[in-house]
This record gives sequence, C-alpha cells and structure tokens, in this order.
Amino acid sequence: MQALWDILKSLDYSPLWISLKTGLVATVICFFLGVWTARSVMHMGKRAKAFVDGLLTLPMVLPPTVAGFFLLLIFSLRRPIGMFLYQELSIKVVQTWLGCILASGVIAFPLMYRNARAAFEQVDIELIYAGRTLGMSERAIFWRVVLPSAGRAWSAERFSPLPARSANTAPPACSREISRARRARSPSASRW
Repeated sequence: MQALWDILKSLDYSPLWISLKTGLVATVICFFLGVWTARSVMHMGKRAKAFVDGLLTLPMVLPPTVAGFFLLLIFSLRRPIGMFLYQELSIKVVQTWLGCILASGVIAFPLMYRNARAAFEQVDIELIYAGRTLGMSERAIFWRVVLPSAGRAWSAERFSPLPARSANTAPPACSREISRARRARSPSASRW
C-alpha cells in the first residue's frame, strides 16, 4: 500500500489541473456567450439568421483538427492577427493557456449555442406578448419570462437516461381487461 501511495505522490498532476481549469473557464464563457448569441440571432431576419447560424455552427461540422489548424493559422505570430495581438497588446495565443481556452471554446460554443437557441424557440410567444401588454421592458421580459421558460428545456431531467416519474402513470392493464372494455363500449364490434 505504501508503494502505491509513493507512486501517487510522485505523479505530476499539473496536466489534470490545467485541463480542469481550461474546461471550467471555457464552459462558463461558452454558456454566457452562447445564451447571448442565441438571443441575438433570434431577433434577426430569416436570411440573416440562416447565414449566421451556419457560420456559428461551422466548428461543429468541421473535424477538430481542422478547426485547430485554422486557429493556429489565425493566431500564429507570423500572421497579421497574431502579430498584432502580440506586438500591440502583448497577448500570445499559440501554445498558451489562453490558446487552450480559445480552442475549447471554439469547439464547445456551437453546442451551447444550438441548445440555447432550441430552448428559446420552445418558449411560448404568448408569454412574451403578455409581458409586453403588462408594460415590461424587453430586458425584463428576457430575465423574468424567457429565461425561466427556456430554463426548463436545459434542465437535467431532459438529458437523463432514466424515465421521468409521473404521478398519473398507472400500471398497464392486461390485454384481457382491455379487450373486455372495448367490447363493453361497442357491442357491435364483437359481431362479425
């Protein structure tokens, strides 16, 4: 047992902590940015919405290596954007923790955006109209009506593999009882 403890003490846990920090920061950023972007896209016209939706979900259809290659091309110190960030703002993206967060965010953002947009599309428009007739501002409608209504679509129950329990679920009747009930309702159905 002591040998196992010595092995665990000698391990370098920095990759684990970097991964946890990167995942946590990228998730928080993608959550808020995805909700804001989905709300903004919902207010666009039909053609603009289709174009922006295709552009925002592009990393979801590209292989991750292709998305990573494009990020390296964009933020390389030999390219204009990477050069500007490094020389003017002293921000280096490639091979840094910021680059890990950016890469994770680019891959995870389309998933959050699509979930948020689907949740916003499920909100009953009558609730929004009711909020407007009550004199609520658009911001208040979003925080007090849309977000709580859409939050139900994001609940863990939706993604749970276990069936939801319901108070009105009764054990199924056996087939004999079902056929008796059908015959009792329509006596002519029993005759050929």
